[in-house]
Amino acid sequence: MTRVLLIEDDPLVAKVILYYLDQSETYEVVWAKTGGEAFANARDNYDVILLDVLLPDVDGIELCARLRKWHDCPIIFMSCLDSSDTIVRALDLGGDDFLVKPFDNKVLEARIQANLRRYHNKIPPTQNELKCEGFVLDVDRHIIIKKDEEIKLSNTEFRILSFLMQNHGKYFTPKELYLKIWGEKSYGDTRTVIVHIHNIRNKIEPDSENPVFLKMEWGKGYYFDSSGKIEMKS
Repeated sequence: MTRVLLIEDDPLVAKVILYYLDQSETYEVVWAKTGGEAFANARDNYDVILLDVLLPDVDGIELCARLRKWHDCPIIFMSCLDSSDTIVRALDLGGDDFLVKPFDNKVLEARIQANLRRYHNKIPPTQNELKCEGFVLDVDRHIIIKKDEEIKLSNTEFRILSFLMQNHGKYFTPKELYLKIWGEKSYGDTRTVIVHIHNIRNKIEPDSENPVFLKMEWGKGYYFDSSGKIEMKS
């Protein structure tokens, strides 16, 4: 049985999700209508958390950051807010995925299963450290070591970065990365991947606006350059 904490103040949205997930008989859903109710249930164990951004008593994104102190499970945001700033902030403060309302419940369940597979089917590390010219990725602690600085990665950031480092020089489109990391199609919305890439660049690059490690080539996709060299354009 998959235990789900649903944090959603809109009763119509919540009841539709509850009804749909209940049909498969594989989910046990706890519904919290407010941040306060979410905290009252937060000490229990959950396999996945579905979290609305707009709650009546608390900012859902700030709630996510607080829930991360107790839960390592996937947190999937659901919101009618689809601005890039909202998605960046949500994923930067601990979210794993982001769904824009309204959405098909089949897509919601697919995202739930994809995030659960990503969480449980961890990429086996080939070594304890992955190194390049500018930093070291500590595989055991999920941190970046740059000189004397240690920078923490989220679980999703770690999986993306370690995957690209182990496949350095190979190109992956956002859709391909979603499939590789989450184990499921992105259903056309690749902003989750793009935002995670943005956050990783902020942590590993000397200048995130001009990346030398995690690069992108139009028409081919993202790739990792372990040399960290600036490419000279002719």
